[in-house]
Amino acid sequence: MAHNIDRYRDYPTVTKLSNTSEWSGTMRFKTSLRIDGNYEGKIDAEGLLVIGPDAKIKGDIICDEVIVGGEIHGNVHARKRLELFNTAKLYGDIKTPKLKMDDGVIFQGKCEMLPTNK
Repeated sequence: MAHNIDRYRDYPTVTKLSNTSEWSGTMRFKTSLRIDGNYEGKIDAEGLLVIGPDAKIKGDIICDEVIVGGEIHGNVHARKRLELFNTAKLYGDIKTPKLKMDDGVIFQGKCEMLPTNK
């Protein structure tokens, strides 16, 4: 069965962490990143972060745009937008000006809608 997030599989990301990889620490980037593996630590970045349906993240995320198909245990601050696909599981708080959430998402936490920057 194809997931909605599959349309981002070939998205022109600069860096990709495959589903066989495990990473930890603090990550910073300014363009785009797709994570399909496991990551533990803080992500503090600009640009786009795509979290694939098989990814498991433990830690807080601050990024311009975050698209989630996998599992996150931590808080997410998406400065521009946050999109949660039907396979997403998010255990933590959300801060964002724009939120899109599919049916089937598991979300346990608080959501703070920020003002949009026009």
